[in-house]
Amino acid sequence: MSESDQLFTEAPPEVTRYFDAKRSKPSVDWRDVAPYEHAVSFTVARTAGYDVIDDIRAAASDVIRNYGDFGQFVDDLEPVLRRKGWWGRKVDAATGEAVQLGSLHRLRTIYWANKSTARAAGEWERIQRTKRALPFLMYGQSRAENKRPLHLTWVGTILLADDPWWATHYPPNGWLCQCRAEQISRREAMRRGYDPDAPAPEIETFTWTNKRTGEVVEVPMGIDPGWQTNPGMTRAANVQQLLSSRIEAMSEAARDVAVKDIVGSRLFRAIQANEFGYDPARAGDRAMREVGHIATPVAALPADVAELLGAEVTLVHFSVADAAKHLGKPERAAWEADLYGMVQHLILNGSIYRDMKRGARNHNFVAEIEGKIWSIALQQSADRKFIFLKSMRRARPDDYSSQAWQKVR
Repeated sequence: MSESDQLFTEAPPEVTRYFDAKRSKPSVDWRDVAPYEHAVSFTVARTAGYDVIDDIRAAASDVIRNYGDFGQFVDDLEPVLRRKGWWGRKVDAATGEAVQLGSLHRLRTIYWANKSTARAAGEWERIQRTKRALPFLMYGQSRAENKRPLHLTWVGTILLADDPWWATHYPPNGWLCQCRAEQISRREAMRRGYDPDAPAPEIETFTWTNKRTGEVVEVPMGIDPGWQTNPGMTRAANVQQLLSSRIEAMSEAARDVAVKDIVGSRLFRAIQANEFGYDPARAGDRAMREVGHIATPVAALPADVAELLGAEVTLVHFSVADAAKHLGKPERAAWEADLYGMVQHLILNGSIYRDMKRGARNHNFVAEIEGKIWSIALQQSADRKFIFLKSMRRARPDDYSSQAWQKVR
């Protein structure tokens, strides 16, 4: 199926990637998982101890990807949940209390929450990509029959997409909230009455205590606890944390999701597929040389690895020129961009070899992944201001046994 054929039959890649990159995390109660963790974890309350979370995840992924409706979600999922015993009211063995497991109401909540947050995160990624041409957002009216009074007071609010107000008020702003935000141009904003001197709506908060964890947080009035974050902004901040050399402070789940978001970005995919039309045979041409220098981050070095390599920077970049060389290898021509998510894994877990022939600026990382040995080559620029991914390939067990390689980790 071509991209044009998929346009109206499959959700945009930034929407599906937001959901599919998450890790499954069974929980007892929705309050066990902090709001920011929902951006990297797929969780359903009271699934701990039941073999159902991956079934629910698969059904949610399918309806998100293929614009499925609630009826399809229930038809696919209810028989499986009933067969596995996750249905109706049952006595919790730990507390002795009767709890609600699967039901049509719970499935509707799961269906709505996951579709809505994936859509919102995908929209936010698109907004950040297009905000130079469409720099404003306008809060739109809910399509729900029973509208929340406070949400109605936000309708018509026009602010720059970078205004901090959107960090807490980008919809949805509560369970089953159907408010939307519209991205508009400066001209459209002025036509609709935008006043650059008018402040964002005042944010009043209330104190909410999570009785499960004891955490005390301030939640904006009108927003349900747990919905006071912008899922797309949370994921963007997650990526920024990895790219800001704070990789050691990240959870494994957050790091893995950040990597998937990086290699799933539009720029990375354009570079990996050589959509810039770089021709290695014309590398000497000035214009072609400039195109070849276009690069994007693909991974980050932890501080200890950077020190081991004698590196002054920690970001690893992938350039158009190097991507074109990868595509020029017959065995790599069919590689998908997602495969480059292994680069970060190899940096964190692989053995490190210094290339004694090419000098101290060149290192290879080698590790076994799913039964196959993979190798990447990193090279620091002559001025030590950049590190580039020069190659990624399958390796053999004895490739690094000669004196041409010095093992440093």
